[in-house]
Amino acid sequence: MAVSDVVISFIVLVAIYGILSYGLTLKYGHTGLLDFGHVGFFLVGAYTSVLFVLPPDDPGDFTAYVFGLGDVPVVGTWVVGIAVATVLSGIIGGLVALPTIRLREDYLAITVLGVSVIFQRFIQAESWFANGPDALRGYSPPLKSSFPLLLEGQVSVPFLGVSLPATPVLFGVITAVVWGVALAVLAGERDRGSPLPVSTLYLAGSFGLSTLGRPDGPLANKVQIAAAGGIVAAVLMAVLLAVADRILLVGVLVSAFTWLVLIAVLARQFGRLSRREWLSGIALGTGFLVALLPIPFADAVAVKIAGSLLLLGAVVGGFYRAVQSLDWFAEAKVQIVGAAALWFVAIWYFVIPIVGPLGSGQLGPALKALLQNLVWILAFGGDVGVDYIAAVVGNLTVQVDYQRFLLAGFVLFMIGAYYLLELTARSPFGRVLRAVRNDEDVVRSLGKDPFVYKIQSMVIGSALAGFAGALWAVYTQGLTFVTFAPRVTFIALLIVFIGGPNNNKGTILGAAVFWAFQQATTQIASFFPPALRVNVVAFRLVVMGILFLIVLYYLPDGLLGKANYSTPREGDKTHTPQQEGGVAARADGGDDE
Repeated sequence: MAVSDVVISFIVLVAIYGILSYGLTLKYGHTGLLDFGHVGFFLVGAYTSVLFVLPPDDPGDFTAYVFGLGDVPVVGTWVVGIAVATVLSGIIGGLVALPTIRLREDYLAITVLGVSVIFQRFIQAESWFANGPDALRGYSPPLKSSFPLLLEGQVSVPFLGVSLPATPVLFGVITAVVWGVALAVLAGERDRGSPLPVSTLYLAGSFGLSTLGRPDGPLANKVQIAAAGGIVAAVLMAVLLAVADRILLVGVLVSAFTWLVLIAVLARQFGRLSRREWLSGIALGTGFLVALLPIPFADAVAVKIAGSLLLLGAVVGGFYRAVQSLDWFAEAKVQIVGAAALWFVAIWYFVIPIVGPLGSGQLGPALKALLQNLVWILAFGGDVGVDYIAAVVGNLTVQVDYQRFLLAGFVLFMIGAYYLLELTARSPFGRVLRAVRNDEDVVRSLGKDPFVYKIQSMVIGSALAGFAGALWAVYTQGLTFVTFAPRVTFIALLIVFIGGPNNNKGTILGAAVFWAFQQATTQIASFFPPALRVNVVAFRLVVMGILFLIVLYYLPDGLLGKANYSTPREGDKTHTPQQEGGVAARADGGDDE
């Protein structure tokens, strides 16, 4: 498996758990409701969506479930199933909240935890409902049959009853999302003083549409420009595929644009570091890499563990000593850690995959591995695909697999959910939620009923969990009750606290940090004997608990801190929370306490 495939799987999981954690961000971060049963609504969304797309139950296939609507026109589709799953999860969240929301915070958490366990045990015990303790399978994710994308094949358009060429249409959809997101990121970088010619790249990437971006024009904001640019790019790539069948060329073009955008972001983030700060970051990143070398190269398990722990301790100790003794190092420690992480990831992504082939004197396989990671939007290898012969590299088999399609769809869903959550947080409704979190008595004194707003927060947050559950069903292509254990709620809580309890952007960062840790430990465990591999993977739960305690103790506001969603008074530019007074500040829903 290419490293780019691992990264794509990582981003898909970040998107699912990011949406799941959005619900807890709204419940706990914005409203102050501690919901330990959040996973219950994740379960409701997953199983509901699957029951809508499964065919009617066949007693002879050893799989039992209460009903299957997959053969019903329109109703038995993923679009309807995901929509119903989202709404039903929100409704159940509201019904669960009605008798419990008036309880104190700790009692509410315990009660809702019990409800989620009841949901899980019901699925396990009642075999007639969703196949009991066995996996519920037999369904196909949306458009899965159209992948991998080759130069032939048709895809049917839902509700229209027509068929179109699969490769231009579906690759166009992927391009629209990837190109649009990259353009949106590039638009933000243009206003932040990047040392690279970002404006020129933005103009070219938007195909000149950025010149139409004015309030009274057809493209009023950056989001609309990004969406329009993504659509234009999708049409151009689809035409190129339909006319010339150049799947490798379009893959190179789309991947190259995303790499240019990433370079622009990194240049702005790290371009201001001095030489000694860069060298310190490179030394720190190399130190962590060296500390992990005993794991793949040592034969004895004791040497693997003891050697890595000793080297990691030396690296961490050296970093701590530098922070304590060097003022310039202490002031730039966050930037140095960022540079170290960038260096570490760059070596893992680009260098390590080619070390083996180059060590054997095989230049072609090394260049092939490098090309796979550069042209990340295409999958290389496999039994089916489009064959190419490249100089030095040799034979190439390329395709667009289903994982790339999930990447585009799930990232789009995550960004859409984030946008809606931002609108909610900055709206009058969001300010009331934060006022409820800060002081319910003040909210009552202003004529608002905190009970009503808490119920609404539970409904919206539970609906987000149900939506994430439906996406999880699409991703896993099979459901088991053990997946929905209470630990999933605590994972979501950890994600929320890592980024910041009331910071919507922090939720995405927290999901990325968590899944980076998960995938890193999974790869480390692969170097241990099979008998110990399970123990190594299980030990990360202990590490996760320790990480949770460290975050709560040292970073109660998360890595990104508190986000300020309060709206300043119109016409009063000198207004501050101190002038307003403590009670009034809380009544406005601000985040200053």
